[in-house]
Amino acid sequence: MEIRAAHSSEREEVIELLGRWYNDRGEFFARYNQNDPTFRDALCLVARDGGRLVSTVQIFDRAINLEGQSVPMGGIGSVFTLKEYRHKRVASALMRLSVETMIREGFEVSLLFAERLTFYNQFGWREVERNFSILAGAASLDVPDRFVVDSFETERDLAEVAQVHREYSGRFNVTAVRDDSAWRANLKFAGNQPLHPGEGSEEYFVVCRDGARIAAYARVTRFHGVSMVMEYGHVAGGIGIDAMLATFKYLGQSAAGVPVTVKRVGDHKRAALLHSASKPNDPSVLVTHTAHDPALERALGDAGCPVAHHVDNNYMWRVLAPDKLARRFAMAPEAATAHAIEIFADTRSVFWTADRF
Repeated sequence: MEIRAAHSSEREEVIELLGRWYNDRGEFFARYNQNDPTFRDALCLVARDGGRLVSTVQIFDRAINLEGQSVPMGGIGSVFTLKEYRHKRVASALMRLSVETMIREGFEVSLLFAERLTFYNQFGWREVERNFSILAGAASLDVPDRFVVDSFETERDLAEVAQVHREYSGRFNVTAVRDDSAWRANLKFAGNQPLHPGEGSEEYFVVCRDGARIAAYARVTRFHGVSMVMEYGHVAGGIGIDAMLATFKYLGQSAAGVPVTVKRVGDHKRAALLHSASKPNDPSVLVTHTAHDPALERALGDAGCPVAHHVDNNYMWRVLAPDKLARRFAMAPEAATAHAIEIFADTRSVFWTADRF
């Protein structure tokens, strides 16, 4: 059994293996491998038994904000082992190699999303709680009528949205740091093809204008029958919060299938993602993250949409380089590790679903 980094000649074989996960997901995984500017074969690990590729795991090269610093993060994803090779320590060998690889490549922390918590615990990942927010009353928010919701257009809007993202998401720990290349790759990951039932890849991206400027934006998909706002941001001040509330109101009305009262321009065909005419009894709530932003939560409540929280603990972090974090935080390595875990678990931190891998 060979446990190693993939060769460039094996890229298509890796995609074919991952395509067996849900029979038709090869195109989904190909989008990451072909569009991610940070993809490299050294970060795609494989197990080969004779002439057969039997297991794989991919390390995604990302950076996150920790106390105002951009910190290299390795995301663990695309983990798959053929059924007949499970429970034979093949995946365990790949996970040990992934840790060694991330340390060698200079990653300081690692993130993965998992249901098999005890499996990943043995390799050093720790689950921490995070809160999803449920906005059941978004459709009836009381907001000013000065704003206009428009459909996002990359070449026209990306620079302005990226600036809003830097200023809003940059205030919070754990948000991904994106340059223009990372933004464009991230938008390609969203894709236009449906995946297996319950996990949509289509994204509905809207901006909220206050006159000529973008005052807020939101990225939405349909996930397990509900509308998930995967990321949002707004400009500073009361105008920005009001614009965010107007955006949530528009999305809430679209999800509920009720008449839209928020002004619109642009192409909104993808609003159909938010409401299933064939399943009118599907929940019309919006699911997102708001716990990191108490001011926004208060504004939502004051405008008629109290926020409810749902705790999720399939969110796992590992510190890879305590010495490097110690220098960043000016503390001893053990204390730096504990401090990092506290940051990951802090309700004031947020990792957007739009940064999925």
